[in-house]
Amino acid sequence: MWSRPLTRDERIKAALLSSWFFFTVATLWVLKPIRVATLLVHLGALETPYVRLAAVGVVGTIVALYSLLVNRISRVQIVRLANVAFGVVLVCFWLVSRWGGPDLLEHRPFVWAVYILVELYSVLMVGVFWTYANDVVTTSESNRLYGIVGLGGILGGMVGGAFVDAFGSAVGTMNLLLVGAGLVVLCAGLGTLTESVLRPPDRRNEWHEVGAHAAFAGAREVRKSRYLMLLVGIVVAYEFTATLSDFGVNVIFQHEFSREVDLTRMYGRLGWIASITAIVTQVVIVPLVLPSKRIALLLPPFVMIASAVGVVVLPILVTAMILGVTDRGLNYSIQQSTWESLYVPLDAEQKYKAKAFIDMFVDRAAKAGAAFVLLALIAASGATVRITLAISVVGAMAWMGSARRLARYWSKGDLTAADLTAMQQIENQEPSRSPDAQVATRLRPPPLAR
Repeated sequence: MWSRPLTRDERIKAALLSSWFFFTVATLWVLKPIRVATLLVHLGALETPYVRLAAVGVVGTIVALYSLLVNRISRVQIVRLANVAFGVVLVCFWLVSRWGGPDLLEHRPFVWAVYILVELYSVLMVGVFWTYANDVVTTSESNRLYGIVGLGGILGGMVGGAFVDAFGSAVGTMNLLLVGAGLVVLCAGLGTLTESVLRPPDRRNEWHEVGAHAAFAGAREVRKSRYLMLLVGIVVAYEFTATLSDFGVNVIFQHEFSREVDLTRMYGRLGWIASITAIVTQVVIVPLVLPSKRIALLLPPFVMIASAVGVVVLPILVTAMILGVTDRGLNYSIQQSTWESLYVPLDAEQKYKAKAFIDMFVDRAAKAGAAFVLLALIAASGATVRITLAISVVGAMAWMGSARRLARYWSKGDLTAADLTAMQQIENQEPSRSPDAQVATRLRPPPLAR
């Protein structure tokens, strides 16, 4: 599977990071079915674009605060603070659901709050993990270890989804919040254990920007790099495609199931089936295509187009399930591993500032744009699955176009002078003008060949 056996240090690093990612994604798939089932049962699929827009605003605000905080505390402090905070909030939501009674669960503010909370977890906690991983994994290790780390996340999604599918009825939808709270506290412990075992050098935080300038400094890094601009294009096109596809799947599921517990279990089932698909992809395909990047970049949009066309032709539960499995299965396998590996060769300014800007602001803006498109579609034709998914195919084609151009950077070395200089400094461990880039260089041993 890999070009040479992993060293002892690499095996330890892979085991720690993959275990931590396992529980991070398991938590996400325990919480995701609650979010969707509560929304569809009490408010309906037509509420989706409105709550998505609300989520964009709330998540964007929290992420702006995170972008400021990340430059002022250590890696492990970020991990502990974020996970423990989520654990406390999840317990509070559970207590409110117990004290408020059944009537509270049907009120729009509570349903929206649950949806936004889970959306925040999916953005912030997965982002916290990958920011940490990108900081302690070297360029030479990324292609060899990220497949293993990604596999840990996929297994976590399978276990989390299977737990909800098997025990959702017995545990109860709202009681799953307590399960999630326990898991995030466990993640805090695993992050602390990883830091104590690996003992990576301290990350110096000497960004000169403060306030809003620090939060949006990544935009300047993106603007001066064609490489990063293409990454932005892929993020925008993917989020547009995924948002519209997800809405189509939700409409079909809502028509098939009326009880909240049945929908909760169904989305748990979707999670573990998608995870099995992702495991096959991660074990068989990712090690073959990740080093070259070209096929790794082009395969996800191609498969999404084929799956969406299938639902347009025959919008039934089976085809909707295939589309949902395709989106989630590829996202947590080849797409996640490829996406994260694209950042590893970049310097620290690009890795922390540009990546945070793309992951958290560009991603949110793309979701908001897709939500506005959904609102227009609903106003024009209602919840029409065929029209929604036909437009998602257009987004997937734009995604494929950006992926093809980005693939040239790896197959032909079509880089700007600034990109070449930045990557060459990392590859050769040459000193950079940026204090943080110097630290990033010291974190890396001599390269062998993300």
